[in-house]
Amino acid sequence: MCGVISVSRKILFIGAVVIAASADASAKKTEDPEKFNFEHVSCHGSDNEIRLVVTGVKRNAGRITADLYRNQEDGFLKKRGRIVQVKFAAKAPTTSFCITAPKTGSFAIAVYHDQNANDGFDKSPIGLPAEPWGISNNPKVRFSAPPVEKALFEVSPAGAELEIKLK
Repeated sequence: MCGVISVSRKILFIGAVVIAASADASAKKTEDPEKFNFEHVSCHGSDNEIRLVVTGVKRNAGRITADLYRNQEDGFLKKRGRIVQVKFAAKAPTTSFCITAPKTGSFAIAVYHDQNANDGFDKSPIGLPAEPWGISNNPKVRFSAPPVEKALFEVSPAGAELEIKLK
């Protein structure tokens, strides 16, 4: 099932240690232009379209959920701050799709692999993420969520291209 679903979920970072992201945190835009040369039902070539490539998908099960956020620290990674949410079938090792921003400007994206398709971001008993996740620009994460500034990217009328690596 493909399409836009507006079920509320958020990524929680609770005062516990989160393993730092890989040393290669530079994935704003890949050097391989072919990576963004894909067809998907969500891609229409419209203004402000974000072509998103999610790497590190381990299984062809569940859905990849992506949340688009404005450039506002207060709402980042929170339901009230999310402006668009899309969910698409997960395809290993890479899932690619598009999200359309409502206008040009600075935005951030958080994704997670809902492996059991329960429409939630599962956490361990101590509050750590139990499902793979990622944030635009692939910032290093240690003890808490990164500030929105670390995840921001620009959307022009021509759109944007991003690669997010799941952790």
